[in-house]
Amino acid sequence: MSEDDDDQQSPPLDLPSTAIADPCSSSSSPNKSRNCISNSQTFPDHVLENVLENVLQFLDSRCDRNAASLVCKSWWRVEALTRSEVFIGNCYALSPARLTQRFKRVRSLVLKGKPRFADFNLMPPDWGANFAPWVSTMAQAYPCLEKVDLKRMFVTDDDLALLADSFPGFKELILVCCEGFGTSGISIVANKCR
Repeated sequence: MSEDDDDQQSPPLDLPSTAIADPCSSSSSPNKSRNCISNSQTFPDHVLENVLENVLQFLDSRCDRNAASLVCKSWWRVEALTRSEVFIGNCYALSPARLTQRFKRVRSLVLKGKPRFADFNLMPPDWGANFAPWVSTMAQAYPCLEKVDLKRMFVTDDDLALLADSFPGFKELILVCCEGFGTSGISIVANKCR
């Protein structure tokens, strides 16, 4: 490099922050509203929620929907309004009332009760995982429920009768390692549901 090259170099970029003009600042052109949106201007939440609702309809993966609900409160709210399938891996992780408060349009529910070692008779027989509080709460909140998938839950014939009576469009019942019901409960569901 020669001395002439040093003279033609650009000046250093450590200018004070006041020297760099903000394109949205008041000293810029009078047509600033056409060029950018100021930081203080925000869109109403309902517009964002409508757009998000249309986008979230295309998310089928439970993991993707869970991730979307963690972005911010608006996304959490919209994701809850658009979710039609709910998976609860532990029936004691939340109450049935909390489920119905958050999710308003549930059509399918997967609910797991006792832990896996209950399959090997390592738990007391009356340990819990009753389906009764769940079905009574859902009967009031989810008239469009179509599918219930239960695993290791205690389900009585009365629970199945309430399930059949409460949901006119009910289509699918899956009971895996469940106990407490008999053929009369199953026949009620078979007669009253699609």
